[in-house]
Amino acid sequence: MKRKQKPAAADAAAEVDADEPSQAPLPLEAFSGDVCAALTARYGRSTAPQHRHLLASAAAIRSILVDDGLPVTPASYLPAAISALQAAGSADPAAASALASLLVILLPNIPSSPSSLPPASASESASALAVFLSSPDASQLPTGTVRSVVKSLGHLAFHVDAAADWGSVASPLEALLAASVDQRAKVRRCAQESVEKLFAHLKQCGCGKKVSNAAIGMFDKHIASVKNHVNLNSDASEGKEMEAANMLSAMVVVVPYLSKKAMKTVFSEVYQLLTPCFSPLTRHVLKLMETLLDHLKAENVESDLVNLIPLLLAYLYYDEKKPDDTIVAALKLMKNCLAKLVGRPNLWMEVLPSAFEAVSGESSYAFMKNIILTLSQIAGKTDKESERKNVEECIGAAVIALGPDKILSLIPIGFDEDRLTCSNTWLLPILDKYIYGASPQQFLERIVPLAESVQQASNMAKSARKCEDLKSCSNQLWNLLPAFCRYPVDICQNFGSLSKLLLEMLKCHKYLYKSAVKALQQLVDGTRRLSSREQNREIYVELSTLFSSKIINLSCPSFERCSKKDARKNMKVLASHSVDLLSTVTDYFLDSSPEKRSHLKDALRCLAQLSGSTNICNLFLSLVKRFGLEDTQSEQENIECQTNEVDKKDEEGTDVDEEKNKKRSLVMELISTFAEAADEDLLDLLFGFVKSSLLNNKQPCEGKALFALSIILKEHNEYSLARLDEIMMLLHGIKADLDNEVLEGQLLCYQYLLVHMIKANEENTSKKAFLILNELIVVLKSKKESRRLAYNVLLAISNSLRSSESNSEDSDLQRLFTMVMGYLSSPAPHIVSGAIAALSLLIYNDANFCLEVPNLIPSVLVLLKHKAIEVIKASLGFVKVLVTSLHSEKLLELQADIMSGILPWSSVTKHHFKGKVVLIMEILIRKCGFDAIDLVTPEKYKAFVRSVEEGRKGNHNPADGAESEAQQPTQHAAKRRKRSDSDVGTGQEGIHTRAPSRSLPAGKKEFFVKGARNARSPGVKSQRSKPSGRNGDRTNFKSKSEPRPGNGQNTKGDKPQGFNKRNRTGKFDKTQNRGGKASDRSSRFKKPRTAATT
Repeated sequence: MKRKQKPAAADAAAEVDADEPSQAPLPLEAFSGDVCAALTARYGRSTAPQHRHLLASAAAIRSILVDDGLPVTPASYLPAAISALQAAGSADPAAASALASLLVILLPNIPSSPSSLPPASASESASALAVFLSSPDASQLPTGTVRSVVKSLGHLAFHVDAAADWGSVASPLEALLAASVDQRAKVRRCAQESVEKLFAHLKQCGCGKKVSNAAIGMFDKHIASVKNHVNLNSDASEGKEMEAANMLSAMVVVVPYLSKKAMKTVFSEVYQLLTPCFSPLTRHVLKLMETLLDHLKAENVESDLVNLIPLLLAYLYYDEKKPDDTIVAALKLMKNCLAKLVGRPNLWMEVLPSAFEAVSGESSYAFMKNIILTLSQIAGKTDKESERKNVEECIGAAVIALGPDKILSLIPIGFDEDRLTCSNTWLLPILDKYIYGASPQQFLERIVPLAESVQQASNMAKSARKCEDLKSCSNQLWNLLPAFCRYPVDICQNFGSLSKLLLEMLKCHKYLYKSAVKALQQLVDGTRRLSSREQNREIYVELSTLFSSKIINLSCPSFERCSKKDARKNMKVLASHSVDLLSTVTDYFLDSSPEKRSHLKDALRCLAQLSGSTNICNLFLSLVKRFGLEDTQSEQENIECQTNEVDKKDEEGTDVDEEKNKKRSLVMELISTFAEAADEDLLDLLFGFVKSSLLNNKQPCEGKALFALSIILKEHNEYSLARLDEIMMLLHGIKADLDNEVLEGQLLCYQYLLVHMIKANEENTSKKAFLILNELIVVLKSKKESRRLAYNVLLAISNSLRSSESNSEDSDLQRLFTMVMGYLSSPAPHIVSGAIAALSLLIYNDANFCLEVPNLIPSVLVLLKHKAIEVIKASLGFVKVLVTSLHSEKLLELQADIMSGILPWSSVTKHHFKGKVVLIMEILIRKCGFDAIDLVTPEKYKAFVRSVEEGRKGNHNPADGAESEAQQPTQHAAKRRKRSDSDVGTGQEGIHTRAPSRSLPAGKKEFFVKGARNARSPGVKSQRSKPSGRNGDRTNFKSKSEPRPGNGQNTKGDKPQGFNKRNRTGKFDKTQNRGGKASDRSSRFKKPRTAATT
């Protein structure tokens, strides 16, 4: 009897053992499709406990099916078995094991046709198993049970119609991928087998891109910890090591089914894990790299191969600790790399030297002679661009290593005066690109005589074509000057003659100004960097970028010979000649076109740093006197009596004023160039000139004057804070409504001032900081171009304040957030919506940081109860940016508050509120899942949330009803409000959000930001009160946004009063408010001038 039981027990073991192949399908035909009868025939004689449980479970399910009148087929058993498995969980391991075994037996007996198991039923069952695998219960079950569930899930996934509904297979696929990196070997192997089969099936179904994204998602999830492990001691992180190895082995399985783009992404990340020393991950990395290369073409990974080969060579160096099998695997991978490069000569030039790096010595000039001559012959014959580039890089490397003098001795550039031809001119572009650390004296001795001869010959040439060729050759020769000045090594001996040449080129040969200017810039910058040995690494990085392939042990002998002491001597020589050069370049700058001036500014900036503030001061005063601009100060003294006539012009002196304004503009450009190198005395002089021009209302120069002022503020924070009141008074008097250049300069000044004030964190500057921030918020509510400028300034301020300590409670960036939040309690709706727009922009730039700012999110969410339409729109826009930018785990903590804030607007079709809520809900559901959202949804809104979920699945669009309702009775009203709504927008188009308003109900004041004053509804009376955030400010400044009678503000945050009113004739009058606005600006413009003169 026992001997008869052994085969049955063996069959049962085969069903549950992960290492054995699956059992043959049940003979259901012999039992009329009765699963329980077939199982009883197979396992009825076994006395093993697991078989008893299996039969008992099958019998119980059969009884339920018979009572319900359902067929006893495998497809009918499936939902009941899964439900029972979920109910058993870890509380009853024996029952769970039996049910898991039953699933493994059932699924192979279900045909793959939709009639046997509809895709919807398969999707429901697969999702249930995926949830079960992800639950804590699964981790507590025996390995065999989990493995059976994984195998069953793999079978079920084949019955789902992935092409029609990817969402139905996404969850099972994610569960299988998670199981493929499980620490239990049997579970992991089974999951990887299922994933491999499923990936092949899904790719055939046309879902290749989506499967690739799923695999990349798993890869991205684990690659960070893998990279961290590479830098850690493996003995101290055993768990992480196992996780990393499992992920790499799982990727080997799915690589053949990934898209080319996904393979390249994995390749770019994985090759970096290879280190010169052996680690437990080395085998997995080599295996994955080999698999990837088998499926990738050379053109997809050319740049990565160049980086991989040095890593392989580093690992191949002999070390007894490296296992032989990894050495063999690395050699095979190297062979594969070289095979990929066959027919690609542009990469061979680096691969071969790298491969022989260990056996090759330092190349010398004697050995290079024949090689260079051979390369020159190839360069003269080849016409293919790829081959020519390889030859040029080879010769370029020789130029760096040997110097241009030796290269020119082997390949001379000659000029035949009889034939009027130049030889070896193909070498000129190579010299221009690869000369580093040369002597300028070589240019004076070798190139200048040749360039002059060619230039003279071009003037005498009779043929127009010949003349053009000779001029081109001459220009190429002169253009070598910046290359010979790139990191020069012997300035102290030869700069006298070089300085004369530079002056001649600037004065007499003005068409060569670019070469002279570039040479000056190269001289100053290069000498300064050589004098600081800490920057040597940057120089070699710069050299390495000249080559398409990575150069190992790249060195420049001239740099090694130039000591730090020699470089400092060179700097002193440059400083001694800088004054004459600065004066000459300035003269040329003043006589040049705007296009040419932009090239000269860099050279002027370098020379100014060498010349010193005293010499710059003398030069500046001489220019002011020469241009007749000394009367600016006297004009400033009489500004008070001229305020009433500030916009009038003297027609008789128009031409004179125009000429003066042109000269003043040139001086302003020079100020922006000299400001960086100025000391306090020079700053006083420069600032005084800028201030006088602004106060004298020199409108054609305002933009350049403000830009010059912004450079002063940017480079000198202490000086800016010391003159803060004066600067603020000056900026506040600028009228930039019609000139974007002026507005941009004004905002730049505000940007640097606000950054300095926030970083200083002093009590006496905090009020001024609020004034600046108020101006930025006002601009956010203006026209589109102005909003764009304000957005850029806010982003620049945020980036300047961001630091490694940005999460601290007292960080600079957090103070900026807190300041903006202060405007949320303003009684003016357009200020509130502007502040919300600013916060939206800031959190979009750094979403995670907003969670560190106390009360930020609740303070905005509570404004969803405001009465002003633009505030509601702005708040919804903020929520949209928030849910778009935050990760799902962070959103789970906020979803309840967000839902309670936005759902009351789901029934409001006006102003697209419902559509905005639908969009936010779709993002929340996509990130957090419908179940998580449904849990925190109030009962009265559950139907709406379900409709949004159905809309995501394509059944219908829940916003359609809102659109149709809004278009019928309110179609004409919507057209009338269209311009008004766009006018009150916050300008969040750049970050895909918009903003408009409404008012506060009772209880709103409880949620105001700490430190805010009274919480009043934004009615007429409250608008005339003092805005929040400016209490206690005793300065003479008035905000441009401060409400006052006649400024056109409306109590509802909508259109200004009197805008487009119908008059008695029935026509619209758009000019009724212009008088109020003009008087408002005029009074603002006069006040700072009067204060400035007192």
